[in-house]
Amino acid sequence: MKKPELKEALTERFSSIAQTVEGVDETRFFVSIGEKWSIAENILHLTQSVKGFNQGLSFPKEVLVRQFGKIDRPNLDYDGVVNAYLNALGTGIKASGAFVPTLPENPSKAILVASFIKHHEILANYLDEWSEAELDDVAIKHPVLKLMTIREMYYFMHYHIGHHHQAIQKGV
Repeated sequence: MKKPELKEALTERFSSIAQTVEGVDETRFFVSIGEKWSIAENILHLTQSVKGFNQGLSFPKEVLVRQFGKIDRPNLDYDGVVNAYLNALGTGIKASGAFVPTLPENPSKAILVASFIKHHEILANYLDEWSEAELDDVAIKHPVLKLMTIREMYYFMHYHIGHHHQAIQKGV
């Protein structure tokens, strides 16, 4: 996907999840979905994930190039990123560390959803600061998938939101 398509797809994806949770009452929002995370925990996990990527994107591009170098493999398309992620999930890997959602004391649905939207809007807007070539040339580290291009990370974020949207829909 080129930048305009990617930005539109990402915006549609996070807006869709926000619309899904909008109608969920506060109590249901915080109830676990079977043995899995609650809607709130899914939203918090997605927010934690995007905040980490946004932090990386806030560095000057030269810093990212010095820190991570170049990718020494062909760039992955969207399906390649999804397959790499699904293969990693197939090994039993789970969220860890800062990516495990721990709800604050007296959590608020409104605050969690507003934070989710805000940080995903920031992510979508960061696309404006990258050229098509830079998206494919500059690398950043994913906690599980290791070095990825910026475009590949955007593909991952798009898929990741949809992956958790499916989980959330089971609790709606």
